[in-house]
Amino acid sequence: MNDRNASQPNPFDSAEPLPHERPLADYARGLRSGAFTARASIDACLARIELERALDAFTYVDADGARASAQAIDLQLSANVDVGPLMGVPIAIKDLYAVTGMPLTAGSRVDVADRAPREGTLVNALKRAGAIIIGKTRTTEFAFGAFNPTHPTSRNPADRSAHRMPGGSSAGSAVAVAGGLCGIAFGTDTGGSVRQPAALCGIAGFKATGGRLPMDGVFPLSQTFDSPGWFARCVDDLTVIWTLLSGEPPARVRAIDAQVFGVPDAHFFDALEPDVAQAFELAQRRLAAAGARIVPVKLPSLADLDTAFGAFLGAELVGFLGRDRVTANLAQMDPVAAARIAPGLALSADAYIDMRMRFAALAQAATRAIDGVDVLITPTCPCVAALVEGHEATADAAAWSRESLRLTRPANLFGFCGVSLPIHQLIGSLPVGLQLLARGGDEAKLLAAAASVERLVATPAGSPSRAPQ
Repeated sequence: MNDRNASQPNPFDSAEPLPHERPLADYARGLRSGAFTARASIDACLARIELERALDAFTYVDADGARASAQAIDLQLSANVDVGPLMGVPIAIKDLYAVTGMPLTAGSRVDVADRAPREGTLVNALKRAGAIIIGKTRTTEFAFGAFNPTHPTSRNPADRSAHRMPGGSSAGSAVAVAGGLCGIAFGTDTGGSVRQPAALCGIAGFKATGGRLPMDGVFPLSQTFDSPGWFARCVDDLTVIWTLLSGEPPARVRAIDAQVFGVPDAHFFDALEPDVAQAFELAQRRLAAAGARIVPVKLPSLADLDTAFGAFLGAELVGFLGRDRVTANLAQMDPVAAARIAPGLALSADAYIDMRMRFAALAQAATRAIDGVDVLITPTCPCVAALVEGHEATADAAAWSRESLRLTRPANLFGFCGVSLPIHQLIGSLPVGLQLLARGGDEAKLLAAAASVERLVATPAGSPSRAPQ
């Protein structure tokens, strides 16, 4: 064992990508062939985290635990024991997931230790598959919004010259992947909290349908709309995680000209920033040129969108935290989070139940509306990453959060699953995301469609695109 470790060069000294920055399939081959050890990979990963402390992606790094886990992985490999597809992969976890031995604050100054769940099914499954949980990533308070002016904000790696919004609430997880600090990072998505930061940071992000994967062990914002999600550098890696956690085999990746893409109505194309509009138009042209059938889709009214992500979410969080705790601690909460939680204190039980019934009917209508299309395509976020400076006032912070999430929230309301893919390479701008949505339960089909689209849009304008294999 010691000889194997001693014989390995430090991959951090190489100009090549670090082991954890490679696709999961490449990482697995390298680890099992002896090209690097799990310990060398983790050491390089931890060194990168230390070097990139200014990104402020992590609230807690378990360096000793990660090294011990890596040592155990190397011993297993030496004994020809293979525990799964994530063996030795460094994974970061949003500070809403319980991980044994790590703190859970839900991004809040309020003491929520008595409400913190125990380590749950998803984290257990990652560990059993050989993943190494390296630490907790920064989230906005209770995951309620995309920006907290009174809490630290991770730095978006897409612009090293300025402090730009990374998105949220899963900000730290998006930054950790975009900044090369881990292999995969987990977040949660209630109204776009994975897809929107994926778009703003220029990486791939996936959210499952609500209820498809267990959420025990995850601090909830909304038991109605929450779903787990994760970030990666490519769709193939998103798919590896889905296959592992769901037990569902991957769907076949079909040719673009065998698929039907739906483009929904005006809400998704109102007031787009020029770079977003241009990148989406070029992506759509590539799809059409490759033979995709692109059809208009009329979704149900979104008149209930503000209600769903206002008082309703506030009421669910109040129900979990407890009314007395919320009222006693509103003053120490971030003002954006407090302002969003407060309406939940006044929502009556009969109004809450009526809303739940209405949202369920909307989801059924939305599923019927997309019958006949494989996936919907829209921009993920109507804007590129804004500067943090200028959004310190509560009203400005809340307005940016509301605007930047308005294209992702419908998927949660309608019960869809979703992916965001980077498409800014088509125009050379700050990151822009392409959102792909599918009916609830069609995760494998969605990921296969995303893989075919990724191959088509991955190259810059003027470069030959890669046709699906």
